[in-house]
Amino acid sequence: MQKFITMGEGYREIFELHALIEYNHQRVEHAVFCYNDKSPASFLLIMKPVEQNVQAVYTIYNGIKYEAGAGKKYELIKSWCDDNNINVIEIKTQSPEDFYEQEQFYQYLTGLLRLNHLLLPMT
Repeated sequence: MQKFITMGEGYREIFELHALIEYNHQRVEHAVFCYNDKSPASFLLIMKPVEQNVQAVYTIYNGIKYEAGAGKKYELIKSWCDDNNINVIEIKTQSPEDFYEQEQFYQYLTGLLRLNHLLLPMT
């Protein structure tokens, strides 16, 4: 079971994300940038499953400027991941604005991430 934990939209949450990467890098399974042409990118920090296959997915929702692999927050997050040997995956997705509510966007991402074997399959 995956649980999306929205940290915010990338302002002060960026420092909380840094702490997560710095002190829990051994628990990180994947780091994923979800970008599109309409809106700012989202960032997902997918943690390794814990007891009973519960898997946390920390999210900066729609709050990272991303233009062809550039942007201050993008470069900062990527450098933190590189420093801790975390591979960063970039996926082009639909915009969160295409969905009626945030939860629908997360359901879409869940399917996309499972299809690419980045999240555990349903059990």
